[in-house]
Amino acid sequence: MSPEIFLPFIAELIKWNKSINLIHDDTIKNIHSRHILDSLQLSSFVDYSKDIIIDIGSGAGLPGMILAIDGASNVHLIEPTSKKNVFLNHVKNLYRLPVTIHECGWKDVKIHNATVVTSRAFSSLNNLLEAMVFVSRETIDARGIFLKGEKIEEEIAEAKNNWNFQYELSQNTIHENGFIIKVWNVCKK
Repeated sequence: MSPEIFLPFIAELIKWNKSINLIHDDTIKNIHSRHILDSLQLSSFVDYSKDIIIDIGSGAGLPGMILAIDGASNVHLIEPTSKKNVFLNHVKNLYRLPVTIHECGWKDVKIHNATVVTSRAFSSLNNLLEAMVFVSRETIDARGIFLKGEKIEEEIAEAKNNWNFQYELSQNTIHENGFIIKVWNVCKK
């Protein structure tokens, strides 16, 4: 997909960020790599035509809205903050995307058949696994794909105190101190 497809999103993100805290101001100069390309890394873990993607704590739509703009056909964004949801709905309408936006926390979502759960800078792995199990409890082979930072080993150790799960860790290709963790077969200890 051509990078130009993301130009309207970038323009709106910069404009809206002046009144709503969507991204850190110091990341605006590198917005394409820092936010768009970072989110797009998850595309290799997702089947755009089959997966039901639930993005927990979507904020500015990172990574869920980016995956939808890139072609994912069944994306649900979970964001409890009203102002951020106004932005998300604006982008949804701008691109005419079949995205479902839920203005609530993950514990209030009525969807329980996610095949892929995504998140970026939302919470610890331990908390993400709890959310993942909740929104995918009707799915046999659900997987979580989370963008995480340099403390990923600590987060894995903490999560292993409460959860049994399999995982695969990949280096983030955009941020040298970042990682992508894919988790599956998650169950409470």
